Amino acid sequence: MGPRAVAHAAAPHARPRGRRRQVGAFHEGRRPSRASLVGNGALLVVASVLVGVVAYRTRLEVTNIDGISYMSIAEQYAGGHWADAVNGYWSPMASWLMAPVMLLGAGPSTAFAIVNLGASIAVMGIGAWLLLRTTGNGWTAAWSIVATAPLMIANVALQTPDTLVLAWGLVFVWSLLAADRAWHGSVRRIVLAAVVIGFVCALGYFTKAFLVPVFLVVVPVWALVRWFQDRRDARELRSLLLPTVALVAVVVLSAPWVIALSAKFGGVELGSSLTVNVSKKFSDASGSDYDDVRIPSPPNDLAVSPNEDRTPSLYESRVYTAERELPIRLPAGTPVAEPVESSTTTLVGKLTYYVQERLEALPFYFARIGSFAPFALGIGVVFVGAAIAGVVHYRRFVFASIVGIFSGVYLLGYAGIATVDTLGGNARYYLPLFTGSVLIAGALLPTFWRAARRGRRVRQVVAVLACVLLVVASYSQNVNNVRAPFSTLAVRPTGFPAGQVLGGVVHPDEPLVESLRAADVIPSGSKILGTNTRNTVLIAFRLGAQMYGEDGQAYDYQDPAFVALLREAGIQYFLNYTNPRNPQVRDYSAIGPVVGTFPVYQVCSDEKGAPVQSCSVDVIQVTGTGTGN
Repeated sequence: MGPRAVAHAAAPHARPRGRRRQVGAFHEGRRPSRASLVGNGALLVVASVLVGVVAYRTRLEVTNIDGISYMSIAEQYAGGHWADAVNGYWSPMASWLMAPVMLLGAGPSTAFAIVNLGASIAVMGIGAWLLLRTTGNGWTAAWSIVATAPLMIANVALQTPDTLVLAWGLVFVWSLLAADRAWHGSVRRIVLAAVVIGFVCALGYFTKAFLVPVFLVVVPVWALVRWFQDRRDARELRSLLLPTVALVAVVVLSAPWVIALSAKFGGVELGSSLTVNVSKKFSDASGSDYDDVRIPSPPNDLAVSPNEDRTPSLYESRVYTAERELPIRLPAGTPVAEPVESSTTTLVGKLTYYVQERLEALPFYFARIGSFAPFALGIGVVFVGAAIAGVVHYRRFVFASIVGIFSGVYLLGYAGIATVDTLGGNARYYLPLFTGSVLIAGALLPTFWRAARRGRRVRQVVAVLACVLLVVASYSQNVNNVRAPFSTLAVRPTGFPAGQVLGGVVHPDEPLVESLRAADVIPSGSKILGTNTRNTVLIAFRLGAQMYGEDGQAYDYQDPAFVALLREAGIQYFLNYTNPRNPQVRDYSAIGPVVGTFPVYQVCSDEKGAPVQSCSVDVIQVTGTGTGN
């Protein structure tokens, strides 16, 4: 008897390594039927049309103030002003995608709607395709499309890169899934899979700065998990090439953008968004003594506002500053926070404060996630419990495990930077947890369904009801704007009336912009500053002007230092937002003549989240204005 025959006789039930069926990897057995592909394709078309209708209806609106910066930068790219368009604060992908659409004749908000529509279709299509490939079950893929479509309907009008982030997350998961299959392959196959991961990670860097720490954590964590899933005798050192080459690839592919940023800002610059936003998370300093009045100016002659690039080296160099000469006069009843000296001057103090803030903000994280996906946390808890108990094992549920690693790191990342003051941050920050929970549930659904079919009828009923309940919750909150089952917070969908997917074009509700345009008191190209900086950014964008200033300054038109600074900065029009019930007589003689007073019903305060109310806006033409920068 030969050696091969002896080995076979000694292990008659052994299987060749790598041939064991893996429920969560790309399905190697039965391929999706043609009926499944056709049915899901038709369903995707219907869902895409519905999302497209909402995108078309809301294409004229400005639904997010950050979107003005993205659209302005895109216009600079489309106009060939690349040196101005290179931006250290706002990630470039959204603007890059909008610029070609603008060159074809679309307006900036329409271009953003088209980009978001493409991303939304990709989210629904890629998610369904991944489930088809990993489960071979057409019903599961169809369920994911139906569950995800309401989320895309609610967010397609949101002028931020968050729909692009959703699409990127699914492509990233696919790249890790493909890398899992290449783990024990040839060196050539491993290197190719690593380059693909590096390319996808570079796209993430271009899409949103927050994705950089996400993929820098996810890739090595996944590699460690994958390494320890093999038996000791099956571990191969060449597999470690994968995360190493992926890191090299992302550095090489990101280098051109890093070089462009570094050349513009005169030093090594990777992007300033994370540093600007995270730096405040380790200090408890609050309040302001208002010793100085600050008037930041736009970063270039084509920019709409100073918000267009908050990279410190550029932003601070374009701030006009003067020492205040009068005490700050605020409207009656305005809360004023006294300056609080920071106690976080040591490393221990900073870390202690950071942890305390995260624990206090924990309920708000759950509320934000529950506002659009009340089922996400439940699915996450069940998945983690099943993984700890060994019911869900990586090698049997590869796809679900990879999605779980990505979603867990993503959640911890935003939980690490969102604060109590912002009530856990914007709900849109957590959107990938929706798709992550749906994909995990979809990947495990066939297994749970087979277990239910072997039991009593009640198990099948419970399984079906759970799937229906998730879809109902998604539609209820994201489209109808009502409290879904298990929800802790209802949300307001952006861009269209609750529950009205179909209908006519939604025209922007911008009363002050309409009044100013009708009165023609602010010519295109003017430099303006207002006591409500958020609304003044919108005015500048709509009227082709440039907005100066920043929020939290409490600009006082009776302060000689502020008046002098207005002229030094070259500002031509000052907009003062006041409550019309305030009996105070407003004397603007130190600045110039009032060219218009506009009573409107809108947000009047400069504070984020302030309510809509009666507001009177005085527009004063600044006399004696210099040339400024």
